[in-house]
Amino acid sequence: MPDLRLSVGGREYAGWKTVRVTRGIECVAGSFELVVSDRWAGQDPPTPWPIAEEDECALTIDGVPVITGYVDRRSLSYGPEEHTLSVGGRDRTGSLVDCSAVLTEWEFQGISLLTLAQRLAKPFGVKVTLQAGLTLPRLSTKLTVDPGDSAFDALERGCRMAGVLPVSDGAGGLLLTRAGSRRATTALVEGANILAASGEFDGAGRFRKYIVRGQRPGTSEDFGLGATSVTGTASDQNVRRSERVLIVRAEQSITPELARKRAEWEATIRAGRADAVSVTVQGWTQGDGSLWPVNALVPIESPYLGVKGEMLITQAVHSLDDRSGTKTDLSLKRPDAFVPAPVVPVTGAWKVLAKGVPVGQ
Repeated sequence: MPDLRLSVGGREYAGWKTVRVTRGIECVAGSFELVVSDRWAGQDPPTPWPIAEEDECALTIDGVPVITGYVDRRSLSYGPEEHTLSVGGRDRTGSLVDCSAVLTEWEFQGISLLTLAQRLAKPFGVKVTLQAGLTLPRLSTKLTVDPGDSAFDALERGCRMAGVLPVSDGAGGLLLTRAGSRRATTALVEGANILAASGEFDGAGRFRKYIVRGQRPGTSEDFGLGATSVTGTASDQNVRRSERVLIVRAEQSITPELARKRAEWEATIRAGRADAVSVTVQGWTQGDGSLWPVNALVPIESPYLGVKGEMLITQAVHSLDDRSGTKTDLSLKRPDAFVPAPVVPVTGAWKVLAKGVPVGQ
């Protein structure tokens, strides 16, 4: 069984009877819920562990930092034969979600996303880093932060503009990264290591044709319909009904090229988000002994679900209880649910593009 320890105030606590640790790329902070209970007969209530809300803490699994932040809550109870302590907390990055942005200026344009993220995170003691090898353009569109907006609200808008994900690094910091920045070492295979699985495939949000319409300022050389009626189109050939058309009005000035890219993005992102798979495996680690990763591409083969190819691990929930022992619940989505691509796959729902290479073939 993996060795899970919670460090608070220079002391380490282990021996937890119930564990739930959640990490993911769709929430900026990992979280944990730990429970320990002891039975005794004819004894006085024990001295409670010196753990309190807002205590700094670090959660490690087999010595590897998984969550570094603060204790959010605790619950204590005791009776004639048992006492129970429950402790819950999150990464330090959770403060970005809870608290309002603290800034000296409220409009940003022409700065890098990394600089913006560092300004938003600095008041909370959160270090922001950029994934190695990743370069980001400066924000070309004005980003306005309203007083009272949470720091994460502002950060998320900036990340959408730059096409990156803000995720916890497990050590109390924030990492700006792309989806699928790593790969799992163990495949998920029905009849082998998959204990249970489910899939949801929803075509209600997908369309055969996407039309983006907008306008842009005219010039002496470019005026009339060319400026006031800008149109870009894209299609999803996996949608069989030709009457399914979505018209999107651009929120701001747009060129024909940008309109086309926006239409392609709509087609791609809607196709990617339409499919989701959940998989349960025994234990917390892969075949090589490392913890199941998040934001990692993993091969999966499940004939019953009709899935064969690579998907992205968007969330991993590690749990322990008396009934199931240790297990991990993995949430999987198509990689193009997070990475805008210029072409929607047309050769099958699971032959998606990962880093420009067809998978599942």
